[in-house]
Amino acid sequence: MSGTATEIPPREAPTSAKPKEWDGRTRTGLGILIFFWIFKTLGPRFAYLLLYPVAFYYQLFFRKACRASSDYLRRRYPGIGWFSLWFKRYRHFLSFGRVLVDRAYAFTGMLGEVKFERDGHSVIEEVLASGKGVILMSAHLGNWELAAYCLGGYMRQGRRVPVNAVMFKGESEKVEKQLKKASGEPPFRIIASNDSLQASIECKQALERGEIVAIHGDRMLGSGGVRVPFLGADAKFPAGPFVLAASTGAPVVFTFANRLGVRHYALMARGPHYFKFGDRKQRDADLKSWVQLYANLLEELLQRYPLQWHNFYPFWQTEEGTGW
Repeated sequence: MSGTATEIPPREAPTSAKPKEWDGRTRTGLGILIFFWIFKTLGPRFAYLLLYPVAFYYQLFFRKACRASSDYLRRRYPGIGWFSLWFKRYRHFLSFGRVLVDRAYAFTGMLGEVKFERDGHSVIEEVLASGKGVILMSAHLGNWELAAYCLGGYMRQGRRVPVNAVMFKGESEKVEKQLKKASGEPPFRIIASNDSLQASIECKQALERGEIVAIHGDRMLGSGGVRVPFLGADAKFPAGPFVLAASTGAPVVFTFANRLGVRHYALMARGPHYFKFGDRKQRDADLKSWVQLYANLLEELLQRYPLQWHNFYPFWQTEEGTGW
């Protein structure tokens, strides 16, 4: 946890226009359903092959996603040439498609075919054994959605510990019903992040009951945030998860799920971390220090898995959004 990525000289954002407020969506629910149908009827191999032309289609027609990907890749690979940038952006989209298709292993009852290598997850069991609730803070790095299906196995006194996943309810009601029909009830309860205040209340209640709250720390969906250095320039991260931890006393474990290959993932957990506000005058400094701890770990992981950060919106230029 103490290691940080190599510092990169600050860079100005490549675009000067202020981006539109992000709406919480990076893909269409219909496309997911189509790929799940292909996965189930024609097999995983065909679904993966279909990703190659789809990723190329994204290169040609999804300009906002291309700009966001290019912005990130230029920061991750300073001085990258035009052709290398184009190819890495294609692979970036391809990586995103692969983790989406991999979700089908859970949704079609084939999760047992996926190999998970766990590193540090004993800390989660230790915290839960003490009867406390725990915040699992992740990122849009790798395949957090697939990993969420692995969280339902934690036990306390012979009973499963409930899991609450904080997610943006960005897909239409029809699509959500179809996903539930295809996969059944997920092993976790969804807390909708569209209403930040309501989400905060539900998270606190869940932690008071000694449950797990899984939340992301790398997507600005609201006006409250903290700017810290990240990949060579200041970026705004949400303060909500850290305020939640400090106000409830719940431990925070940073958790990530990264794709190593076909049906092969690495699950990493680091912590627990306990955050507590001291002097009121130091509140902003405390938050900045905590967010920087998370950002440093995220930077470190992006050195190892550079194409697995799937935040396709102008991360460095975003000021506010729609919730956590």
